[in-house]
Amino acid sequence: MTTRVLQMDLALAPSDIGGLSGYDSARVLLRYGRRVVSEVSVPIEDGVVTRAAVTAALNEDRAARARLSERIVEEHLIRPVPASSPSWSVVVCTRDRPELLRRCVESLIGENDGSGEIIVVDNAPTTDATARIAERYPVRYVREDRPGLNRARALGAQLALGEIVIYTDDDTVADPGWVKALLSEFAGARVGACTGLTMPFELETEAQELFERYGGFAKGFSRQVFDLTAISPAAAGAVGSGASMAFRRDLILSLGLFDAELDLGTPSRTGGDTYALYRVLAEGYRIAYVPDALNWHQHRREHDELHRTMSGYGTGLYAFLTKALVEDREMSALRVGIRWFRKHHLRQLARAITRRPNHLSVGMVMAEIKGTLVAPLAYVASRRAERAREHENVRGVGKGAA
Repeated sequence: MTTRVLQMDLALAPSDIGGLSGYDSARVLLRYGRRVVSEVSVPIEDGVVTRAAVTAALNEDRAARARLSERIVEEHLIRPVPASSPSWSVVVCTRDRPELLRRCVESLIGENDGSGEIIVVDNAPTTDATARIAERYPVRYVREDRPGLNRARALGAQLALGEIVIYTDDDTVADPGWVKALLSEFAGARVGACTGLTMPFELETEAQELFERYGGFAKGFSRQVFDLTAISPAAAGAVGSGASMAFRRDLILSLGLFDAELDLGTPSRTGGDTYALYRVLAEGYRIAYVPDALNWHQHRREHDELHRTMSGYGTGLYAFLTKALVEDREMSALRVGIRWFRKHHLRQLARAITRRPNHLSVGMVMAEIKGTLVAPLAYVASRRAERAREHENVRGVGKGAA
C-alpha cells in the first residue's frame, strides 16, 4: 500500500484533490489558514481524495472538531510575534548528504526576514560537497572536524549571533512560518526551549509507513507547555525531537546542553536532543510544544536503514537515561526506563508476534529492543572515549607549553 501525504486548508472551502493515481490512501494534514488542526487518513478512489471523505473523517474525531473551532476563533485573535522578537540562528548539522541539505536550506531561506541567520555545520566531512552546496546560498558555513552530532550542535551555538538557537536536521523541510512560530513562545515566563510538530515528508515505502505506525516524530496537534509540575524530566522524549527544537543561547552555553558523550558519532548513537530537553526541564525551565511550528521529515526509505535507525533510537534513549541516572542522580530515569520498556517495547513485541491490527514487524521491534539492551555499555564506552580525548588534549597542551 502506498500513501500520499497531502495538506488541506479548511478556510478555503476545499475541493476534491485529484491526480493521485497509483496511491491507495492519503494522510491529509488539516489546517485553518496557517494553523494546524489535525490529520486524517482517507482512501483514494479513482485517483481522487474527496472533500466528503475528509469531512467525514474529521467529523469522527471530536478532539479535531474542537481544535478546528478554536483555530477559527484564534485566527481572528491570534497573538502576533512582538516587534521586539528575539534574534535567531538556525543551525543545520550535516554530514555527507549534500542533496538533502540543499532542499533543507532552500526551505529555510524564506524564513529569514533579516532578523536571523542560517548556519550550516559540516561535521567531519569526507568530501567538499557540503561546502559547495553551502556557498550557493546566504548561509554561514563552518566545519567541525571532530565527529559527533552534539559537537556540531555545540559549535553552532558557540558561533551563533542569535539570542535563540533553532536546530533542525538536514533531512527536514521547513514549512513557511516555522521560525516565527517557534520564536513566539519565548515571550512566555521561564520558557527555556520550544519544540515543533514534525510530519512525514513522504510515505512512499513500507519502511516509511512502518516508522509512522511506530509513532513518527509528531507529538500531537495541541499546544502544550511542560514543566516540573507536568512531567518528569527523564520523560523529556515526550516533549519533542532534534528535528525541530529551539533554545535560549545563554542556556545552551551555561548548562552545556550538548554533551559530546551522546548522539551520532559516538557509541551512544542518539539521545543528545533528549538529554538537552531533559536538562532544561531539570533546571526548572519550561518547554513549549507548538504544532504551528511545522516541518517535514524524510523518513528512511529502506528496511535495513529503518532497522539501524530503530536500534540507534533504543541505544540512545537508554544511554541518555543511564547518564541521567549515573551522573545526575536523577532517580526518575530508572522509573521511566522500566516503564517505557514494559509498556512500549514489550507491548509492541506482543502486538507484532500476535499480528494485531496496525502491528509493527517483529524485526523492527527487536532492533529497538536490542539497542536498549546494549545502551548502558554503549554509554560507558562513549564516556571513556570522551575522557580519553580530554586527557589527550590536556597532554597536548602540556607538551605545547613545555
